[in-house]
Amino acid sequence: MPFAFRASCVLGLLLGVLLSCVGAASAARVDRTVIALYDSTLEPTPSDTLIHTNAEMPLNHLGFVLDYYDVSQDLPSRDALGEADGVLTMFPGNLRHQSAYFRWLRQNADVIRKLIVLGEVGGDLTDENRDSINALFERIGLRVMPQFVERGTSAERLATDETVIGFEVPPDPILPAHPLVEPRGEGAEIALSYEVNAGRRVRTDAVVAFGEGGAYAAPGFFLYYDDALNMKRWIVDPFVFFHRALDVPVFPVPDTTTVLGRRLYFSHVDGDGWNSVSQIERYRGTDTSAAEVMIAELFEAYPDMPVSLGFVLGDLDPDFGARPDSEALVRRAFALPQVEVASHSRTHPFVWGFFEHYDRARELELMASARGEQAETVIDRLSRLAGIGPSQDAVVAAYHDLPRAYMRDPFDLENEIGGALAETEALAPEGKPIALFQWTGNAKPFEAAIAATRAAGVRNINGGDIRFDDQRPSTGYIAPISRFVGGERQIYAVNANENIFTDLWTDRFSGFVQMRETFERTGAPLRLRGINLYYHTYSAERAASLDAIKSHLDWVRTQDVIAIHASRYAAIADGFFSTRIEAIGPMEWRVSDRDGLDTLRFDAAGDREVDIARSRGVLGSSRFNKSLYVALDPAERQAVVALAPFSGNGGEPSGLAEANLSEGSWIVSAFSRGEDEISFDATGFGPGEFAFRDVPQGRYRLDATGPAGAAEDLEVDVGADGLMRIELDMDARQDSVRVSIVPLSAQEPVPSGVEERA
Repeated sequence: MPFAFRASCVLGLLLGVLLSCVGAASAARVDRTVIALYDSTLEPTPSDTLIHTNAEMPLNHLGFVLDYYDVSQDLPSRDALGEADGVLTMFPGNLRHQSAYFRWLRQNADVIRKLIVLGEVGGDLTDENRDSINALFERIGLRVMPQFVERGTSAERLATDETVIGFEVPPDPILPAHPLVEPRGEGAEIALSYEVNAGRRVRTDAVVAFGEGGAYAAPGFFLYYDDALNMKRWIVDPFVFFHRALDVPVFPVPDTTTVLGRRLYFSHVDGDGWNSVSQIERYRGTDTSAAEVMIAELFEAYPDMPVSLGFVLGDLDPDFGARPDSEALVRRAFALPQVEVASHSRTHPFVWGFFEHYDRARELELMASARGEQAETVIDRLSRLAGIGPSQDAVVAAYHDLPRAYMRDPFDLENEIGGALAETEALAPEGKPIALFQWTGNAKPFEAAIAATRAAGVRNINGGDIRFDDQRPSTGYIAPISRFVGGERQIYAVNANENIFTDLWTDRFSGFVQMRETFERTGAPLRLRGINLYYHTYSAERAASLDAIKSHLDWVRTQDVIAIHASRYAAIADGFFSTRIEAIGPMEWRVSDRDGLDTLRFDAAGDREVDIARSRGVLGSSRFNKSLYVALDPAERQAVVALAPFSGNGGEPSGLAEANLSEGSWIVSAFSRGEDEISFDATGFGPGEFAFRDVPQGRYRLDATGPAGAAEDLEVDVGADGLMRIELDMDARQDSVRVSIVPLSAQEPVPSGVEERA
C-alpha cells in the first residue's frame, strides 16, 4: 500500500505551560514543530543548510520536527507560526531580501512563540532592521546595538554557565567578530558574556543567552571551526541549549534508538561488487566471487544476525559483467531466513540529481567523453581485432563522475525503482516480499524518486554518513533522522559504511574496524543512535575488510541489543514524524499514528515511573542515563501512557496484571496481562531473552508454541526482588512464537531469575 506523507513536518507533542490544566475529559493535540528558516540563494536546499548539518539532530533527539521555509521564496504564515513551538535561524550571511525578512519579523512578533538565532541575524544592522529584530529580542531580555565587536577585541569574561558552555571545546580566547548585544532588564539568563570596549564606553556583551522569547548565540560562539583541520566542534551543548531555548517540560519523545528497552541493531548491504572476484588468499585460483564469500562467511555463518540485502538488478545482465552463478547466488542469499529482500536500483545512479530532469543526449556526451579519456585496454584491443565488438566498458561507468553505473539503456524512473523492486522480489522465495529500497551513489534522491518508493509500498534508506570518532570528534557529525525533499522524506542510514574509512575503497581496507568507536560513542552517555552495520558486497574481496565486518558482528553478539531488519528501522524513523500525541490528563497522553515506532522516551524522569494500571498498550519500561524508555505494543495502535510519582521499591505486587516487561531481544506484540496469566506473540533473531519486573514471588510455567508444532516449556522461579528472566531457544526469525506464562504455586523465597526446563 502506498504511504502518504504531508508536505510539511507539522506534528504535535510538547505540552508547554498548558499541561497542568488539561482536563481528563479533553484531548489536546500538542505541538513539537520548529520552523527552520533558510535562504536558498545562500544554501540551495534544506539539506545544504547549517541547520540540517548541525542543529536538526539534537532537535530530533529532543523530539522536535523541523519545517523548512525558504525566506527567498515563501515566509511562514501567521497560522503556521501559531502552531510552531519556535522559529530557528542559522544564516551563513546576509539574506538577499533582508528588508522583506525583517519586516516579516516585526509584523509577526506577536505570534512567534520563541525565536532562536544562532549566528548571523540575517542583515545589516540598520536602525530599521534592528528595530524589527529587537521586537523579538527584547522578549529574550536582549537588545541588538548598532556597534560591532571586531575580531580580537580586548575583553574580560563576565559570566560562564558551564552546563551550556564548553561542551566539546571552550570558547575561542580570541573573540570572533560579532554584533554587540546587550542585556535589557532582568529577563535574560546569560550563559556567556564579556565586558568589552565598544562605542567609546565599556559595555556588557551577551553572546549566549536565553529568555522567555527564545535564545541567542552570537557568530563564533556556538560552533568552532578549525579551517586548517576542516573540523568542527560544539562550544555550546546543543541538547541543553535547545532544551532551554524552547523551555521543554517533561514530555514523551518518539524514540528511534530503542525497541523493547534495548538499543536496536540492524545491518544492510549494498550489492555493489556482486560479480567481482575475491582476492582473499584461501580463495585464490578458485574464481570465487565476493558475493559467494559474503553469503558464506557473513550471512550463513551468522544465522542469528539479520541483514537486508539491496541487490543491483543490473548485475544480472551479461552486458554488465554478470557471472554464470550471479542469479543463483542472489536466490541463495534471499532464501536465508535472516536475510531481508531489498533493492539497490537497476542501473545504480551515482548522481541522482542528474535524472530529475533527464537528458539522454547529455548522458551520451558524458559517456563518449569518458571513453575518450580512457586508454584502450588489452581486452578491448583483442576484442576489437577479433570482431567481437566493444567490451562492457562502453556501457559501464568506470568512474563516479558519470551519472550512473549502467548506461546502455535510457533512464526511466519507473523502471529504475518500481521495475527493479518487482524483478528483485521475483528472485526471492514465494511469499517473501521485498521491503526496502537502498539509495545508490550520492544518496541524494529527488522528490519523485522518493515518492516512487512510497508508491511501490516499500521503505527507503541511505545517506547521512554518520561518523563520531577521533577523526570526526563531534556530535555535529551525527546526521539527523532524515532528509526532507519537497513533499517527501528520505530516511538516513544510522551509520557510515566502509567507503568512508577506506578512501572510497582505494586504501586502508581494514579501516572499517574504526566504526566501533562510532557505535560506542553514539550509544553513551546519550543514546543518540542505534547500531547500523552498513557495508558493500565488495568488502568480501579482501581479508582485512571481511575481518573488520566479522569483528563487528562478533561484538554485537556480546551487546544487549534487539536485532531487527533495516526496513523496520525505516518504519521506526517514519513513525518519528507521523506520531500524534494528545494530552488527555496531567502526565497522561494518548499516542497514535506511530507507523513502526513503538518506544517513547521521557528525559530527566528520575522522579516518575509508568503507571501500568492507567496505561493502555504499554509493554513496560526501562531506564538508561536518567531517561525512562516506555515500550508500546505494536498491536495497540492507540496507546495511552500515564506517569506516576516514582515509588521506589513498592510493596509486593498482587498479580501478573502489574508485571512490567522491561526488556527483550525479540519484538513482542498482542501482549495481554491478567491477574493469573501473561501472553504475547514474539518474533526475532537469536535466543529470545525477556526480563520482567514487578512479578509476584513464586514459581511460574511458561509455554511457548511456534510454527510447525515447535514448542518449549519452562518453569521459572521469581524471588523477592520480583524479577523474572526468560530465555527461549526457538527459531522465531520468520514466524512468531506464542508465549503464555501462568503461576504454578506459592513457594519459599528463592534466588531471582532461576529457570528450569520442564
